[in-house]
Amino acid sequence: MFAEELRDQLRGVHAYALTVYRRDDIHTLDLDGFARNIAWAAERGVEIFVVAGGTGENDALTSQERLAMTERAIETVGDRALLVPTLPGNLGEAVELARRYEQLGLRVALAIPPVVRQRTPDDPEGIFRYYQSLGARSGLALMPYNTQGWSADLFVRLAEVSQIIAIKDPCFEPHNLFRAIKRLRDRFVWVGNKRHDPGVLHFRFQAGIEAFTAGFVNFAPRLELELFAAAKMQDWPRMITLQEELAPLENLRSRFDDAAMLKATMDLMGLAGGPVRPPRMDVTDAERAEIKNELERLGILQA
Repeated sequence: MFAEELRDQLRGVHAYALTVYRRDDIHTLDLDGFARNIAWAAERGVEIFVVAGGTGENDALTSQERLAMTERAIETVGDRALLVPTLPGNLGEAVELARRYEQLGLRVALAIPPVVRQRTPDDPEGIFRYYQSLGARSGLALMPYNTQGWSADLFVRLAEVSQIIAIKDPCFEPHNLFRAIKRLRDRFVWVGNKRHDPGVLHFRFQAGIEAFTAGFVNFAPRLELELFAAAKMQDWPRMITLQEELAPLENLRSRFDDAAMLKATMDLMGLAGGPVRPPRMDVTDAERAEIKNELERLGILQA
């Protein structure tokens, strides 16, 4: 149903673009700052941008804001990069946004999982039916975002939905994920991450992960792209070395709010960061100083 070329494009570093608000009004997007950030990263080799993903404060945005950011991203990078907009875990909104994204010429979307009263649905069949219904009402390819620790059996069910071509899995339940990869192999493009367990990304690639998401690629594209290049070459020692270099910064991200930490970093880099929306909390001055010290240690920021 979907060209293999699209699947190939998803095998890379997925930059989770930061949502930028006006410094004097967090209720208003700073689309110029947002565009400047992704243009900077694209010029340095980033080829996949996820718009309004988890690190992009998806849960704080309206559908109109998601759409406005997506339209600005198209204007900014055009055909230079694959743009992956985000669909909220609400079937009515998701179907409506998917149609709008398709009208804009986009081909694939990250699909946030559904919840019932802010909790994972009790019956996994409901999750399957959610994605089945979403896929039936859109021509977009879908990449479900497994933040709920799905079982291998549920992944097998999702494989019945032809519109699903990839899975974004943060590896909260790695045994379930790796069982699913073993059973389904190349049915999906498997997209992992490295934030929650710094230093184990090479094991995930050995288990079948083919791509990873990154927040640091917003300000340190060279290091993240080099990490992926090492993964493609199966240069596990180089991957370990690069992960060790980034681990102290990853640990700071785990200590602070992730979006706030990344936005403080962008500010230090002279890019567009700014505040986060509540209930997220901005980093303190002391925390900002810790981030600055790590950036200087890595040579990303000159002392």
